[in-house]
Amino acid sequence: MKKILSVVLLAAMALTLGACGKTEAKPQGADLSGESLSAIVDKIYEQKAPQFPTGPMEVDLSDAESVLWLTGVSDPALLKEALVSEAMMGSQAYSLVLVRVNDAAKAEEVANTMLENIDPAKWICVQADDIDAAIYGDLVLFVMIDSQFGLPAADLIGAFKTVCGGVLDKELSK
Repeated sequence: MKKILSVVLLAAMALTLGACGKTEAKPQGADLSGESLSAIVDKIYEQKAPQFPTGPMEVDLSDAESVLWLTGVSDPALLKEALVSEAMMGSQAYSLVLVRVNDAAKAEEVANTMLENIDPAKWICVQADDIDAAIYGDLVLFVMIDSQFGLPAADLIGAFKTVCGGVLDKELSK
């Protein structure tokens, strides 16, 4: 009787300990800390890209006016680096802005600032009407596009999510 009871208790302990070792795995994203913003944008465009030519442009963070105009951020000190990719022809309302913030804890603040301050009608005679943003670690992606182009901003955010390993910290839209 003692042997049977010992075997049952041992089996119960083994099951309990085995269950304790199992935890829900949090999805791990990609490590993009060593990636250039240009390389990240290239990877986004490999997934989804506008049907018109675009050109990437690094933003000079020492030029506060350009930083504000292109990123909507009035304090360049919040940013480590910034890149803008826009349509090569000015009559196409499209802008993808990718910034790396100095402090990941301020990424959501920067994303909301971008959503508030980037002018969707900054081009002559055209205006973007589909505007989204996303955060992944210290990266903030902002996308605005005229919906007539048939490429929803959400598709570009989805491509960014894929590049980030299938996880984003937050998605925002205007």
